[in-house]
Amino acid sequence: MSFLTPLFLLLGLLAAPIILLYMLRLRRREVLVSSTMLWQKLLRDREANAPWQRLRRNLLLLLQLLILAALVLALARPFLPVPTVVSGSVVVLLDGSASMLATDVEPDRFAVAKEHVAELIGELGGTDQMTLILVGQTPAVLASATGDHTILRQALEQAQATPASADWAAAFALATGAAQGFSEARIVIVSDGGLPAGLPPLPAEAVYVPVGAGAENLAISALATRGAEAGPQLFASVTNYGLTEQEALLTLSLDGMLFDSRRVTAPPGESANLTWELPPETAVIEARLAENEGDQLSQDDVAWAVHEGGVSNRALLVTEGNRFLETLFSVLPGMEAFRADPGSELPQEGEPGFDLYIFDTVSLPNPPPAADLLIINPQPGAAEEASPAGALFNVTGVFSNTQVIRVADSPLLQFVDWSNVHIRQAQLVDAPWAQRLVEAEGGPLLLIGERGGYRLAILTFRLQESDLPLQIAFPVLMANITGWLNPGRAFDAPTSLQPGDPVTITPGASTTDVLVQKPDGTTWTAEVGQEALVFAETGQLGLYRVTLRDAGGDRPAGSFAVNLFAPAESAIQPAAAIRLGQTTVETAGEEDVDQRELWPWLAAVAFVVLLLEWWVYHRGTRLPQWQPPRRPSRRGVSDLLSRLRRPGPGRS
Repeated sequence: MSFLTPLFLLLGLLAAPIILLYMLRLRRREVLVSSTMLWQKLLRDREANAPWQRLRRNLLLLLQLLILAALVLALARPFLPVPTVVSGSVVVLLDGSASMLATDVEPDRFAVAKEHVAELIGELGGTDQMTLILVGQTPAVLASATGDHTILRQALEQAQATPASADWAAAFALATGAAQGFSEARIVIVSDGGLPAGLPPLPAEAVYVPVGAGAENLAISALATRGAEAGPQLFASVTNYGLTEQEALLTLSLDGMLFDSRRVTAPPGESANLTWELPPETAVIEARLAENEGDQLSQDDVAWAVHEGGVSNRALLVTEGNRFLETLFSVLPGMEAFRADPGSELPQEGEPGFDLYIFDTVSLPNPPPAADLLIINPQPGAAEEASPAGALFNVTGVFSNTQVIRVADSPLLQFVDWSNVHIRQAQLVDAPWAQRLVEAEGGPLLLIGERGGYRLAILTFRLQESDLPLQIAFPVLMANITGWLNPGRAFDAPTSLQPGDPVTITPGASTTDVLVQKPDGTTWTAEVGQEALVFAETGQLGLYRVTLRDAGGDRPAGSFAVNLFAPAESAIQPAAAIRLGQTTVETAGEEDVDQRELWPWLAAVAFVVLLLEWWVYHRGTRLPQWQPPRRPSRRGVSDLLSRLRRPGPGRS
């Protein structure tokens, strides 16, 4: 044991005055006697008046010396050297990535890592402070620069690992900011060592606390579909990230029904690839590994894939016959097209309708459908009739001077060359609400706009009276217009979507709300505004189902899957050391020691002894004895009863 302020030990010399006071204290005591023993007492009394006496045993003296010794030692601040990585200001980076959910240690790596951090919190001294950062897909500061053990333990208790990759670059930026301003700061990384390469060095001393013991993991590393002539095909890859050969049963389910099961064997460090021919109507595929007892990470044993989202938008083409349009919409991705003759009865309000209506050289019905509209070569009719919102447009005549004079800068005209487009004649359309994208000398050729909450596009000429369908610009233009009117799928989610990746949702103009059902059954709801919605709550692995809500009710818009396709997380073998920049960070060694001070305990001992000394001085050394109450004798009880029965004065 050593002392931080050994000079205070000189205060122990105060014991000498205390002892001298006891030796010089007058101990005269008056005693009444009735015999010759009085002279013997008097002789002793004279001895008591002597200035110097032999020191005798005295409990009060011992207690006072003990109080002095405890206080002197407390002021000298004794300490014991103990091994630790906590000293001064420390920043703890707690790995909360998917690999920390491995069960090679009980109950899992993240729970063991939290135990290590709890030990570090317990080692904090009175002047030490800790910043606790959880390193996940989005790093978060759980507790900032505090020495309060209660706050740190509560923050640690709330920390949870997520099945996602960790953003270590952002975590290092947080740690750098937390360590600035401290000359002896230390950054402690509690992890299994799965850090990416190329991380910059830290501005303070770094210590690595490893977690984990095993390396065996068999994972589904890829699952994707593709279209083929015979139907959709499925590709799956199973990778062995462990050190020994692994075998498992791979089961395949299509739309909730078991489709196939295969036994898979993969040598260490290699993959087994499998393919299937799927039914054309397949929407959702789930692959799962089973009977793999040696596997130590279950989060990558299941994967999902969605073929074409499972939902296509419906379009109704109302025309007398247009081979160009019918061919185009039959191959347009994400669109299921139907054809109807002019005058056919359209779906009424409350009945299942279409997402997009295309009217080719026909008059619009009265009232027009409550949906997005593409109008080609508009004809006079219901569109000109008055309504609460006013007429959609007016056809005022025909013009033949169709030479293009202005083309607006719009994404709908991207990669569309109008310089070589020739048109015999076009309808002169008056629509004040619409934006003119292509304008000829005689009037507009292409107009777009929104009316009554829906989007409309108008081509003012008949396709058969132009050479536009014969040019490469035609499919590009129609794909752009259709995508603007009705984007097809309400979202574009890649097959490699991982936890935390955002998904942009672009609903139709009639959509009022977007609902996303998460894998745990909860639902995310958002109102549709002017801009596209961004769904970022993809922290769970599994299938997400998108629903669009409009005046007619809820309509499924497809699904997307979130999988753990992260080789850095599936390779769970712990690292003995980590490399930051040009520096290799080793684990904490025996030279990392701290000073466990004992003065609080000594001060507490001095206070307890002080209370004991006060008791002895005022109460003496005798302890109060408890005596049981005396029970009345049988005879005393009989006398008491007889007295009660005896008649008093005036009684007979």
